[in-house]
Amino acid sequence: MTQKTEIFSPVSGKVLPLEEIPDEVFSAGLMGVGLAIALDGSNWNVYAPVDAQCSVVFPTGHAVVLKHQDGMEMLIHIGIDSFREQDAFKKNITENQQVIKGQKLIHIDQACFPEKKLLVIFTLINGKQFSFDKNYEETVLANKTVLFTIY
Repeated sequence: MTQKTEIFSPVSGKVLPLEEIPDEVFSAGLMGVGLAIALDGSNWNVYAPVDAQCSVVFPTGHAVVLKHQDGMEMLIHIGIDSFREQDAFKKNITENQQVIKGQKLIHIDQACFPEKKLLVIFTLINGKQFSFDKNYEETVLANKTVLFTIY
């Protein structure tokens, strides 16, 4: 990789380490290195963190996998067991579609999660194959806060 790539936050909220996620697949790092973001409720959209190709969109819309041109694969997973929520997610993308940083990927229906602090889990699936710096603080803003710089 010859240049640095900044990966921005796909949502706004408070950052939590993966270890605090109540799902072993994520907390044990089986889906890659990353973090969780507890939505702050100001915005119920998920945005593309970088220019990439959408390689997978789960049928329910609760998760998406993006692949950057350098080979970095990113998973954005909304909630824990959220795939059970019928019609909770409106997909604004399709598989194999090119997306640009800041493009709206998914809209979350807030009414489906009235009493929950919804977590958005963001992992670099193959992140161990790359060198990167973590750049975020405790609170992040969608499309504004750089989470990782890959080099």
